[in-house]
Amino acid sequence: MSPATGAVSSAAAPGDDSSPSAAAGTVLLGRYELGGLLGRGASAKVYLARDLHTGQSVAIKSFPNPRAAGAGADDGRRRPVAIEREAAILRRLRHRHVVRLHEILATRKKVHFVLDLAAGGELFSLVDASGRMPEDLARHYFRQLVSAVRYCHARGVFHRDIKPENLLLDESGALKVADFGLGAVSSSDAGVLRHTMCGTPAYVAPEILSRKGYDPAKVDIWSCGVVLFVLAAGYLPFNDASLVNMYRKIYAGKFRCPAWFSPALRDLLRRVLHPDPGARIDADGIVAHPWFRDGAGEDELARLMRGGHEEEEACWFEEPEVKEEDMAREMTAFDILSFSPGSDLSALFGAGPGKERVFVGEPAAAVLSRVEATGRKGGLRVRRVQGKGGAAGPVYLEEESTGGIVAKVSVFKIADEVSVVEVVKGDGAEAALFWTEMLQPAVKPPVLA
Repeated sequence: MSPATGAVSSAAAPGDDSSPSAAAGTVLLGRYELGGLLGRGASAKVYLARDLHTGQSVAIKSFPNPRAAGAGADDGRRRPVAIEREAAILRRLRHRHVVRLHEILATRKKVHFVLDLAAGGELFSLVDASGRMPEDLARHYFRQLVSAVRYCHARGVFHRDIKPENLLLDESGALKVADFGLGAVSSSDAGVLRHTMCGTPAYVAPEILSRKGYDPAKVDIWSCGVVLFVLAAGYLPFNDASLVNMYRKIYAGKFRCPAWFSPALRDLLRRVLHPDPGARIDADGIVAHPWFRDGAGEDELARLMRGGHEEEEACWFEEPEVKEEDMAREMTAFDILSFSPGSDLSALFGAGPGKERVFVGEPAAAVLSRVEATGRKGGLRVRRVQGKGGAAGPVYLEEESTGGIVAKVSVFKIADEVSVVEVVKGDGAEAALFWTEMLQPAVKPPVLA
């Protein structure tokens, strides 16, 4: 079979070398000539490429093949699921405002996604010198975003990481929603709530922080609202120099609109950025809102909302059954991480080397009590200091003999039963071992079903 029909080659192919210079100018499986490196992330690189059959420019997203010799055990268990899941999601979607997956190729060392090329760059390249868009232009692109999101939801797909970096433009200036690495698919159980903690801090919905389960469609709507605010205002609605204060603002849904926002835009944003997901407007409500419809005829809006078109294409693997527990193990190519319930959020929420940050759905006192009990069990001296700035603690766990700090634990209250725990780990192998074997299980909340 030719690569175009979905064959998996068993021979080595050009482009297996991970360096950009080695990839440029080579040809993948006789079909795609690689150009320059467009971007890279934690698990993939994206190259400009040219289809030698059609002359069309495309983007090639290349992952290491987890089934290749030398792949780690963890990669062998998780990355095949992640790659196949992202591909299965993209295969469901055929919409003019969603980046399209054309085909998948594989060699012994690499798996390649052939995608639409977003030649226009990021949406935010269109902002003016003030850092914002005119309201009419913001409305134009918000309509395209809602059209794409509404279509995805109708197809049972939820993006869960809508943010400016994932909103691209094609060569004609039309919006393209990209990177479904954190995507979820609808469950067979109607109304089931998700618990996977994912997203980007400034765009994450408050119900994700609460750890009580969330409707992924409502989460996408919230993120669309943050994007709209940023397009029209030029800054984030919940921005704060302190991450903890930003979480508090998000959880409370507290934001102020700038003076230049029209009354209709203010009203829409209040409905979209409502902290109660049950009271939050849905996609159909957005489409019916006067601000969204302003200046557009019924036929124009109807065409926009019919942006999807179905095309059945062959796939080189059988699409896997995508389950919520698998979604928690996703890794994307653009510096985004997916987290299982109760997992370490340090990479997502800004903890640096030697630090850990974890969201917990319980009061600070309960967490600190476990920390103190764990310290005593480990033969450490436990010392609690009066916290400042809304922090409970910190609690110091110290060596009895030397007084050296093994760990410092602080808990910041976000809401009544939502807190973020910050752990600063001491130096040395013993401190690292204590964190792994004793303190980490005490700090992190139990996994939700």
